[in-house]
Amino acid sequence: GAKGVKSAMVETLRPENLVFVLVEPRNPGNVGAAARALFNMGLEHLALVGWEEDTDSRRIALEWSTDGQWVLQKARRCDSLEEAIADCHLAIATSARAGADRPRPLTLDGLIGQLRRWTAEHRVAIVFGPERTGLRHEHLRLCSHSFMIPTASAPRSFNLGQAVLLTAYEIVKAAGGTEEAQERQPGPLDSVASRAERQQLVRHATEMLKAVDFLKPGHPVRPLYDLGHMLDRAGATSHEVRILHGVCRSVLKTVRELEKKARENP
Repeated sequence: GAKGVKSAMVETLRPENLVFVLVEPRNPGNVGAAARALFNMGLEHLALVGWEEDTDSRRIALEWSTDGQWVLQKARRCDSLEEAIADCHLAIATSARAGADRPRPLTLDGLIGQLRRWTAEHRVAIVFGPERTGLRHEHLRLCSHSFMIPTASAPRSFNLGQAVLLTAYEIVKAAGGTEEAQERQPGPLDSVASRAERQQLVRHATEMLKAVDFLKPGHPVRPLYDLGHMLDRAGATSHEVRILHGVCRSVLKTVRELEKKARENP
């Protein structure tokens, strides 16, 4: 290409940049089975959110993990989903729940397309919910997309360990095991903002929108979720996030100055 032209983003599916997140798993056998599934697929990054781990549950999980014990032992223990995905640039929920306020649903091809786009340079979380309830609204709002494992009939229901295995298998199969060895060129997502940076921007924007009365008590919070999802899909860079923080600060400063003048000159 011509000198000075920025190279196009290389879309390479790199499974090693995935983290599989289990939210509030209740059956320790499922935790062990998930670790075993990841080990068998050549994957290793597992995070456990709100797992009630004790001596008995740990023993059962280790028994079920078989050769995947080391995946279980090195798994991150987190208190919240937000903590578990803070260093991820994208979070995709496994959920059959649909609706206007839900993450954008993906087909299997759509899932693989997103992973090709993001995992070449960045970490992506695949999030699984509790066995009985699935992911709740407070979990789904932290994810930009959702994915549902296709089945022959409804209702759709998988054992947690099975769900992890099937998802991991489809991803590793799509990766093909060949592209990972290719030399990768830098792309426009190299400086993409982390999920923690984007969530901090949403909080700052919330403060600003309340200050200008765009958000009022009892006002639907969907615009905030839409803003977060938009930043996820756009792949906003750290520089772009800092610019938007500057906009928020400027608006807040102006509002506070106006409020001060109103108090001084009633």
